[in-house]
Amino acid sequence: MTKSNKIRQLLALLVVVASLSLAAVIVVKLYQGRESKELLRKLPLNIDVSLKKIHFTDTKDGIKKWDLVADKADYDKGREITHLSSVHLVVTGGGTTGDITLTAPRADYHNISRDVTLDGKVVVKSASGMEFTANGASYIAARSVILTSSRVRFTNGGLTLEGVGMELQTETENLRLLSKVIANIVPGAGK
Repeated sequence: MTKSNKIRQLLALLVVVASLSLAAVIVVKLYQGRESKELLRKLPLNIDVSLKKIHFTDTKDGIKKWDLVADKADYDKGREITHLSSVHLVVTGGGTTGDITLTAPRADYHNISRDVTLDGKVVVKSASGMEFTANGASYIAARSVILTSSRVRFTNGGLTLEGVGMELQTETENLRLLSKVIANIVPGAGK
């Protein structure tokens, strides 16, 4: 009789332990589910995917056109735009031009056209020594051109140009300032 009581007590203990284990598993699963829902709610409603440390490369006929690196990317599928933070765009330039590097705090990558609209203080430098700054610029991929409608300061060796609005062909480094142009040429500088 004592043996059957001990067996009953042991079975009761096993049932209690199994019930407590099951309850603990249920509580943990509910907590994890709530935690993942909270993480998903932190994304803005118009953002479908958010990534950190991204790198895009655009090629045409096997030739690299540009590289785009950003610290953060938020993809808006409805508008087909990727919002970027801390942007570094390197456009492949022509023979004498070399690569042209654009940096900006923010940019929008237009997924269909592959254009990049840079926002904030934009700094552009080429391997050949050309440099300009503007408050915003756009890289138009189909035409390989950098455009801005804002005030621009352009330097290349002993030449300094200031104006409003600019168009720069990345393959040839041909530059056109649109209005209010001031030029300063320092003879012998940059040689």
